Amino acid sequence: MKTSLTRLFPWAVVVIVGVWMVSPVFRPQPEALALIGGLPVLDQGRSKPLDTVARNTLLAVSKKQTFVDQDGKRQPAIVWLLDHMSGSERATKHKIVRIEHQGVLDLLGLKEEGGSFRYSLDEVLKNRDALLQAIRSAEKKEQAHQALYDRKVLELARRLQTLQHLRQAATPALIPPVVQGGSWQSLSQAVAAEREGKPASPELDVWRKVINAWLKADQAALLEAAHTLSAGRVAMDPGLASHANWERLFHKSDVFYQAMLGYLLAFLLVAFGWLGWAEPLNKAATRLAVFTLVIHTVALVARMTLHGRPPVTNLYSSAIFVGWGAVVAALILERIFKSGIGTATGSAVGAASLLVAHHLAGDGDTMEMMRAVLDTNFWLATHVTTITIGYSANFLAGFLAAVFVVRGVLTPSLDHATLKNINRMIYGTLAFATLFSFVGTVLGGIWADQSWGRFWGWDPKENGALLIVLWDAMALHARWGGMVRARGLAIIALLGNVVTAWSWFGVNMLGVGLHSYGFTDGAARALGLFVLGNLLLVALASVPTRYWRSGGGPRRPATPAA
Repeated sequence: MKTSLTRLFPWAVVVIVGVWMVSPVFRPQPEALALIGGLPVLDQGRSKPLDTVARNTLLAVSKKQTFVDQDGKRQPAIVWLLDHMSGSERATKHKIVRIEHQGVLDLLGLKEEGGSFRYSLDEVLKNRDALLQAIRSAEKKEQAHQALYDRKVLELARRLQTLQHLRQAATPALIPPVVQGGSWQSLSQAVAAEREGKPASPELDVWRKVINAWLKADQAALLEAAHTLSAGRVAMDPGLASHANWERLFHKSDVFYQAMLGYLLAFLLVAFGWLGWAEPLNKAATRLAVFTLVIHTVALVARMTLHGRPPVTNLYSSAIFVGWGAVVAALILERIFKSGIGTATGSAVGAASLLVAHHLAGDGDTMEMMRAVLDTNFWLATHVTTITIGYSANFLAGFLAAVFVVRGVLTPSLDHATLKNINRMIYGTLAFATLFSFVGTVLGGIWADQSWGRFWGWDPKENGALLIVLWDAMALHARWGGMVRARGLAIIALLGNVVTAWSWFGVNMLGVGLHSYGFTDGAARALGLFVLGNLLLVALASVPTRYWRSGGGPRRPATPAA
């Protein structure tokens, strides 16, 4: 019985968690909403399904892709979008505007209730005059002199402007060109053209039927109009309609978020295995990590196909790819050493990077149009992908070092064999990171020479890339020269986390230089906490080994950790 349980448990975990991870794809949705959500429209320079517009807009305004209606039911973003586009009275009562700054709440006379920090338009606009005055005051200040309160006021202004454009049917462009070579039109543009006597699209009347049916809650009429619109899109451009529907399903699956949870569970299984019942839990964790990696890979390929780009094009996609690369490398280490450490560290990096991606997605469309200087698939596939693999390897080495320190200082589980294996993992991963970071930096210089006419310009991003190469080279030389042993190499790898994080995210927050395409002011706190965590681990690693629970003591010979 015990043998059967040990053998079946790992597979049972994979099956149960796997079914749960793919279940969002099969979650039922009313046919009319699925058809309307799958309609290709033009927004922010690219064709996308209306469901993507709804999700991205609600995410930018609310930091969530769903909302809770007045009846307490959780609803998809497309329901919220139709309420706004139709001018429904419900639209102003949905609590979807996120405001977390206490000064802005005080300005509007709002109180935090239930911890959601989300308010309806009716609540936000009660003190419209005070808000307008605060917006004008903030706009008069130069960006360098704006306080956090001013930035949050302007952030709220942008969110309200987005909602106003939807309410006025000014965005997105829902109606395809009436004549060949014409432009897509929003509903308001189509109505204005009709009033001017210009050729009107037959879709305009169908959209009027959609709006009327939505306001009257006439499901039959709504479904009929949705079928008409969907059939018209397929007849116009079958490829465009199919692409939009696949993108709708891709976002519906929320696959990267599911993968994040899968990696987190794999890490926890390994951690529990360190306390007991190690073999079954480690096997379950490894198989779950492999299954999650397969899902992660399929999603990565699907995103590349939908976007028509290599895997890394912006900060969001780099976070997805960093995690993927780290998990691949970690599972190779697990295959070699079979200790659970590769699974634990790979799952930790995978979960952490997908958590970063999840928060970066809050800024809106993650498949946005490329800047002209970046619009080259060759260099995106070579320089950017190569240097991002270097990021993955550096973070994996740093997380391996964290396992080394925590197990060595806080637990008695870091025996000589385990210590030796982790040290070999860190060393091999750093060697791999050095190669890809160096090659990626050289390729970046060649791209810079082609784009800007110079190989190197001491741009902050270029300096960050060079710093990673120099740091990795220093680590390897210190190890080769015998200047550090296992503990010293672990400390260098932990500080390598800081160097890599700065090159990846920190230089973007400077807001200067030719490479600051991914500027975000919301990452400073997270980056600071990450740096602080690594510095604390360095301090912990610096404790003399005689005080380590797995280290040498007065009655035991010193370990190679010294």
